[in-house]
Order: sequence, then structure tokens, then C-alpha cells
Amino acid sequence: MKLSNIFRLNWIATCRLNYQAGGWKAVFRMPVKVYGRLRLSLRGKLVLPEDAIRGTLIIGEPYEDHTVSAGKAQLVLDGEWRVQGIVRIGIDCFIGVREGGVLLMSDRVLVGRDSEIRCSRSVTLEPNVVLAKAYLNDSTEHVMLQDGKPKPKCKPIAVGEGALVLHATLLGGAVIPPQSVVAAGSVCLRDYSNEGPSKLLLAGVPAAVKHRDYTYIL
Repeated sequence: MKLSNIFRLNWIATCRLNYQAGGWKAVFRMPVKVYGRLRLSLRGKLVLPEDAIRGTLIIGEPYEDHTVSAGKAQLVLDGEWRVQGIVRIGIDCFIGVREGGVLLMSDRVLVGRDSEIRCSRSVTLEPNVVLAKAYLNDSTEHVMLQDGKPKPKCKPIAVGEGALVLHATLLGGAVIPPQSVVAAGSVCLRDYSNEGPSKLLLAGVPAAVKHRDYTYIL
């Protein structure tokens, strides 16, 4: 570990999360690293791969730019957070998993700064998903009526492999096909997989398919 990173590391949060994931053995192996301020509430479960290497999950790493953190990062874990590979969480992000909820992040998932993920039932991010200042919430947070009957309060969110979500909102029931792009300012409310198997450009409020077989290069 570089000397500069040793001083930047939030040792208290790092030790707490590693212990949560695998006891003292994980504390010494350090598969989780936390940089900067992070408010923690840990009543749930953090699940890492059995062969997790040092730095498998990094929270608060300023990999996007050199902007100073606002120090508002928060992790509220009452449910289960499953990490299935290398995951990077940018600075000033909020991740909340309610009791009974499961947040699944696959290999090489990148969550950009100021993103917010609220999971009450199920949020799934497949490999190589990139979120940039995105907001994901699978619950309406309150009961809504349609024709006098209550609508489901929670619907799962799934983001397919290689998808890119840019400054957009994904609400309960949103399913984003692989290698698709959700344009800035868009709000996704439904399953778009029946619009095409992959490579869709979604934009608008509510989001609609603007292009098919759309390819982006990062």
C-alpha cells in the first residue's frame, strides 16, 4: 500500500466493514477499504467472495477527479449487500439496504460520486455497470392507490451487464438491458427488455427508447 493511501484510509470504518464481512481474519486481509468520512449503520450483512483479495471493495476512492469530498458518504445496512467481484464506490455516495432487501453488485461495478442507492427488496447491478450521479430506489416509500387498490410498494431494479446510467433516476420495476445507456435527466419506471435485448439508448421522463443498437465508448 502506498504511504499516501495509508494516511488517507479511514481505519475505523475499514476495520468495522471487514469485521462485518468476515471477522478478524478479514480485518487482517482487508478486502474492504474505506477512504474519507463514512457514516455507518451496520445491522445487516455484507457478503464478499470467499477468495476476496485486498481492495476487492473500495468505498470513497476519488477515482473520477480530484474534487474535494463533501464528507456526506453514508452506508445504512439493515439487509444484505452482496459483492461478487471488484467494486468501486466513489466519494459522497449513499447506500441503504433495508431489512429483507438484497443489493447485489457484480464484478467491475463502478458507482460514481454523489450516487444514491436505496434498496428495500432487490437491486441488481450486473458486471461492468457504471452509475454516474445516479439515483436508484426500488420502493415508493409509501402506499399508492390505483382504482382504489394499493399498488405494490416495492419492485426490483435490474441493470444489465455493461449498462451506463448517467445522472438519471431508476425507480421500482426498472429493468435496463445489457450495454444500454440511460441519458442524463431520464427517469426509468419499467422493464425495457422487451424493447430489445441490448444496446438501447433510453431518454426522457418517463424514459423511452430513442435508439436501438446504440454503442458507446468510455
